[in-house]
Amino acid sequence: MLSSINDLIRMADDLDNPKKMAVVFAHDEPVIDAVKQATDHGVIHPVLIGDKEKITALIKTKDLKGPFDIIDETDATKATRIAMDMVNDGDCDIVMKGLIDTHYLLKGVVSSGYGIKKSPLLSHVGIVSYPTLDRVLFASDGAMNIEPDVWQKIRIIENAVFLAKTLGYDNPKVGLVSSVEKVNPKIKSTVEAKEIVDHYNNDHEEGFMIDGPFAVDNLVSMESKEHKGITSDVAGVADILIFPNLDAGNIFYKTSVFLANGESAGIVVGAKVPIVLTSRADSAKAKFNSIMLAAVMSDGLSDSDD
Repeated sequence: MLSSINDLIRMADDLDNPKKMAVVFAHDEPVIDAVKQATDHGVIHPVLIGDKEKITALIKTKDLKGPFDIIDETDATKATRIAMDMVNDGDCDIVMKGLIDTHYLLKGVVSSGYGIKKSPLLSHVGIVSYPTLDRVLFASDGAMNIEPDVWQKIRIIENAVFLAKTLGYDNPKVGLVSSVEKVNPKIKSTVEAKEIVDHYNNDHEEGFMIDGPFAVDNLVSMESKEHKGITSDVAGVADILIFPNLDAGNIFYKTSVFLANGESAGIVVGAKVPIVLTSRADSAKAKFNSIMLAAVMSDGLSDSDD
């Protein structure tokens, strides 16, 4: 179990070989800052796709040392296609979004002709560590799926569990987040939480625990759990929080970072390789953390393929 983002960084530092990462539209200063940090750690070998002149200038300014490659391509669709082809040819372990509209990148990811989508649903999983908590929290989905239905939430859960397992979690605890811990027919998220729990109770694959609905405090605080007399193996000790919609997940994620001094990392799961898809508001440190997360996940994927 990860106690903080620092544990994640140490895991990445311990990898045997650097991961090749294609950065689509790398001509962006915060992106190059993050790429430099990860390269200095010896964790990645970046392939910088985009405006070669701008990338070269940024590399000189930031003193990015090799190894790295530059591919000169300023057309968004073509630049994305280069990254997808690299993945499909086995020449790329991670894809990172640079200064490109998310629409162009994801359109390439899900392309029927050359895309790299592997699971039925792509979803974003964020990881946040807090100065007041003894473990990191996985949070999903706060960036991609707007109003997921029960079927989509099951896929979101499975993607998050898959990520946790590649990071070494044997039996992650999944909590379904709502505003209350009891089913209320007027609160859609509680009704869907019960459907999801029933689904896994009826056809549960070993390897993770799930329960809900719960308010966030019931999932992260043993004091809250005990005060309310909640009986659950997930309450108070949850590793993964599944939110009812994008609004809730996004608010939680950004509130954690900007108001609670949380450190974050985040990737898109469900493709052949991890996708680093950070917000323009994310700091270079958050982008660096996300690269390190992607590298560790990529290594876990390699081990599972062996």
